Amino acid sequence: MMQAEFWQHAWKNGNTGFTQSKPNYMLVNYFEVLNTPKQGRVFVPLCGKSPDIIWFAEQGYEVVGIDLVERAVVDFFAERGIEATITPHPTTPNLTCYQAEHNGCDIQLWVGDIFDLTPADIGKVDSIYDRGALVALPDFEPDCLRTRYTQQLIHLSGGANQLLLTFAYDDEYLEDELQRVRPPFIITEAMLDDYYAKHYDINMIVRQKNDVVSTAGNSGYRLAYTLIAKSSQHHASYS
Repeated sequence: MMQAEFWQHAWKNGNTGFTQSKPNYMLVNYFEVLNTPKQGRVFVPLCGKSPDIIWFAEQGYEVVGIDLVERAVVDFFAERGIEATITPHPTTPNLTCYQAEHNGCDIQLWVGDIFDLTPADIGKVDSIYDRGALVALPDFEPDCLRTRYTQQLIHLSGGANQLLLTFAYDDEYLEDELQRVRPPFIITEAMLDDYYAKHYDINMIVRQKNDVVSTAGNSGYRLAYTLIAKSSQHHASYS
C-alpha cells in the first residue's frame, strides 16, 4: 500500500515534523466539551508518539491507540522511560499491542493497520480524538482510504463522540493544489458531511487564524470540530 510505504519512509528518515513536543493546545482547551467520563477510554487513531497520549493519562483517562509504524510506538515509551509489555495479537499476526500504565491509567498502543483492528481488540470506547489521522489519509480511488477509515472508526467505537482537529489554508488555490499532492489533506465541511453526518451532529467549535497550519508551512486556520453521536448510534455494539 502506497500510504504504508509513505509513513514508514517518513519515520525512518526522521520526517516527522507533524509530531508535537507538548500536548496540543486545542485538545487541552476543548476536550472537555465531549463530557468524557473520568476513567473513560479514549481512542487515538494513527497516534504516532504523540504527547497527547500522556496528557490523557494524566487527566485520568485510559488510552487506546494505533499506529502503522512500530518505531513511533517504541519511541513513545522509550522517550518517557516507560516500560511496556509487548503482546502479539492472538490471531492477527500483523498486530502487536504495547501496554503500560501511567498515572494509574492504562495505555494500550497497537502497532499495525487500523483496518485489522476489531471492536473486541480495543474494548468499549467513550471518545475519539482525531488530531492528525483524517487529514493524513487520501481518498483517491480505488482505495478510498479516508472513506474506509471513517467507517472503521464508527465500527470500532460504536459511534463514540469525537474531537476532530483539521485546518484550512488562506489561499483557496493552494488548498486545491496541495490536497491533491501529499498529506496533510484539506477536509472540507462537505466532506465531513459525507463521512459523518449520518451518524453525528457536526459542529465547528474553533476557527483560529495561525501563521503555520500544516507541515507544508502555509498560513491559514486551525479548526476544531465536535462530532456528537446521534442517539441511536453510540454503544450499538462492541463485539
